[in-house]
Amino acid sequence: MDETAKQPLRATTDTIALYGPGAPRVYVPRARGNQPATLIMTRWPVLEVVSVQYSRNQIPYAWSTVPSGLAVPAKPVVGLYGSSAPPATGEGGQSIKLAAGFIDWRYGPEGFAILPQYVNGWPHAGLTSAAASGATTLQVDDCTGWVITAPFPGAATGATGTVYDAGGQEVIQVTAASATSGPGTLTLAAPLAFAHAAGVMVSSFPQTIVWAAILFACEQALERGATSMTLPSVPGGRIAQAAGVDTSTGSPAEWAKRIIRGTFDRII
Repeated sequence: MDETAKQPLRATTDTIALYGPGAPRVYVPRARGNQPATLIMTRWPVLEVVSVQYSRNQIPYAWSTVPSGLAVPAKPVVGLYGSSAPPATGEGGQSIKLAAGFIDWRYGPEGFAILPQYVNGWPHAGLTSAAASGATTLQVDDCTGWVITAPFPGAATGATGTVYDAGGQEVIQVTAASATSGPGTLTLAAPLAFAHAAGVMVSSFPQTIVWAAILFACEQALERGATSMTLPSVPGGRIAQAAGVDTSTGSPAEWAKRIIRGTFDRII
């Protein structure tokens, strides 16, 4: 699935080197004023801007750091933070807005080197230990993206996700995390309704991504020598059709690729 999307789908923290203004990924208005610059990232959606460093594009670089709060996601993800249910489709932006005054045209085209560090993708983890019914915390293998620094005043910071557990699937909303990335503890807004074993998946992936995973799993089962399979009440064709994919041709894997490519066919 990552190969089809050409990026990791689960939330990661990454740093990208950009050069501007004038390059395709760095737009800086030529007119004087307070208009922000736009930095287009390679991975999407942008959940949080951790930091932005900049320097004149002259080796050796002399890096300066943009003060906190002056670089924010251009289009924050809708329906992931502070929502009662995870989003059904991929939403959010691919770019960062950087306050005026840091990157400009004083040194000409590509006169600056820029190093944005940002969180992107969707929070996704597995339980590292069992969780009892009524528990208000989860031990997970990756806290990345579950709690972010809100880009705007009053914005919610805790992500909403689904605990995918047969017979006990439930939606959770996170209010705090013990780590910004890697293993840690997620604190929940409400107690768990069901008990869950270690290894159970907890994810904020949109439904389109989950559907694509089901279709890839069906294809893999057949490739590994199975002659038949038993599926839940929603067959692969109906899953793909629900995502707006033409199922008149191709295999489940092809349908999955069409779903993912349709989700990622955008530059925002």
